[in-house]
Amino acid sequence: MHKRIIRKYYKFILKKKDVAARLDNYLIDKLPKRYTRNIIQKIIILGNVYINKKQIKNKKHLLKSKDRIEIFTLYLNKKEAILKCERLNLSILYEDEYLLIINKQFNLVVHPGTRNQEGTLLNGIKYLLENKAETRIQLKKPYIANRIDKETSGLIMVATDEKIVQNLSKQFSLNWIKKKYIAVVNGIIKEEQINKISKLVISRKKGKSRKKVCFSTFKVIERLRYLTVLKCIISSGRTHQIRVHLKELGYTIFNDKKYSIDKISYEKIASYKKKLISRIIQDSKFLALHAKSLELIHPIFLKYLQFTSIIPFEIYMLIKIMF
Repeated sequence: MHKRIIRKYYKFILKKKDVAARLDNYLIDKLPKRYTRNIIQKIIILGNVYINKKQIKNKKHLLKSKDRIEIFTLYLNKKEAILKCERLNLSILYEDEYLLIINKQFNLVVHPGTRNQEGTLLNGIKYLLENKAETRIQLKKPYIANRIDKETSGLIMVATDEKIVQNLSKQFSLNWIKKKYIAVVNGIIKEEQINKISKLVISRKKGKSRKKVCFSTFKVIERLRYLTVLKCIISSGRTHQIRVHLKELGYTIFNDKKYSIDKISYEKIASYKKKLISRIIQDSKFLALHAKSLELIHPIFLKYLQFTSIIPFEIYMLIKIMF
């Protein structure tokens, strides 16, 4: 991914209303939005901030009246970022000039980032679209309409135009898009159905977290030995919504290293089954969570679309072993 380095200099003189503000919080409010909290804190720690001609490396430094703040920094011009095309083995369930529905495998990053500039889902989609005559000229970049985690598998919507992704976002806000997941959860859930409502963080700006009420429904499909297979229904899909809601209920998804509560004891399971489970975990960086079905209205043709995907072999084998 190619980006042009831009050198920037900023200067601020503190006003009375900002007295006693933390340095990092003040800069978050004053600098352009491309400077996130994490970036600003790195700028301070690296010694690129001067107050009254004195270098300050403490992000918690408290500002005083008439302090003169100078920032010397660099940033990468994202507008010139070039998404590299890469040929990947993608499973495409639906495709037209406006919309793609892809069944993402687990252990695949969706968006390129600092650590993953190549080998992401977007790299593969760009290759796919640019090698089609009907889209090659007009395509600028693909847009992901719904994100799922690297370790999670399942259905993802991809728009070929910004207006299409805006339409899909509107459908999400109106709860027109329906998403259903299959999850294998540690422990036995006695209830047939659980509805969970709570406020989840949807954005962090200027040191403040913005939360929104999110709703999840969990229905038991099958109770296995030490595990429960669930159908998870959500309309919004906030970051880690299913994983967070299950943890709040006292359960975690099988092989979820981020939100795991306790390790489940498998002492009573036959030794050969233990070995099979261990092999699944060791050989596959997967989460037992799969975005199985998706319902939406096509943004252009206005027709109802419904898609269903097959669960990954690893989840299938886990269920079979523990049945």
